[in-house]
Amino acid sequence: MKIILENSFEKWAWGMMIKAHSNFEKKKDLSLCEHMGRFFNDLCREETEHMIANEVESRLVEEYGVEVFDVIEVDEKKYVQKGVNTHYEECAMSEDDLQQLIVDLVEEYRSFNRIYKNFMVTKEDEIREELTHFYYTFFNAPQNLTVIYKDEIIQEAKR
Repeated sequence: MKIILENSFEKWAWGMMIKAHSNFEKKKDLSLCEHMGRFFNDLCREETEHMIANEVESRLVEEYGVEVFDVIEVDEKKYVQKGVNTHYEECAMSEDDLQQLIVDLVEEYRSFNRIYKNFMVTKEDEIREELTHFYYTFFNAPQNLTVIYKDEIIQEAKR
């Protein structure tokens, strides 16, 4: 059987599973799946949290583009000021138009922030489920698998 790792997150997870499997073979006090959960969520918690955060950010950029950081990396006041500066330079605006622009920019910022926060929570949960599914599904006999990442064999099946 071949496993094709699709991204750096899965490659990292595979390496962690190999370490956990080796550790499991020595102890055998838990089921393999329980051991995997303990390994990812307790023993290597910081590394797991870091990789999940990186994957969430990667998916955020995939879905919204790098421009998303123009919104999430600034506070509301700076976002509105940047928007006003951009629009004000492009066209002459009356005071009423300027006030409406400010209201629109505040609403846009707050709306996107709500979407962003929901996205982050949803994606983090999704990624945790994917990680669990990944090690539950593919970790019955890792030594019998050929593992490929970016067209390179990183583990050859032992027969």
